[in-house]
Amino acid sequence: MSRFIDNGNETITDTESGLTWAKKDSRQMTGKWMHLETAKQFAEEQTATGFGGVSDWRVPQLEDVKTIFDKSFSQRDFGNNEIHIPPEFESKGADCTWTDTVNGDRAMLFSLVKGRSSWINRLGEGPFAVRLVSGTRKE
Repeated sequence: MSRFIDNGNETITDTESGLTWAKKDSRQMTGKWMHLETAKQFAEEQTATGFGGVSDWRVPQLEDVKTIFDKSFSQRDFGNNEIHIPPEFESKGADCTWTDTVNGDRAMLFSLVKGRSSWINRLGEGPFAVRLVSGTRKE
């Protein structure tokens, strides 16, 4: 049995980390790419509307994203590249996600293809998306 549970309300719970994730990324939900500041606003909007019954959506921390990346998982992103996230997540999403790590005008983006992070202009439009998360990660 997978540690990832599809809650049937567009959210996925990771029983190991204790985090709840949006099943789709921001591009899948809005049809648009977004920079980090827009991603933060998107999280606030999803919280305000009670999306998935969750009251604390946020941009993930780098360590949060690492909990869903695993080379043993294989699915396809929007451009048909292989990404390594659990099959419970909606396929055809973005190949990366914003994290909340910021240094001046740059923010950390995490690749779901390679499992590495890189610094990108936080106002860059993309093709960048965010995979929203909720809760506090178990240590």
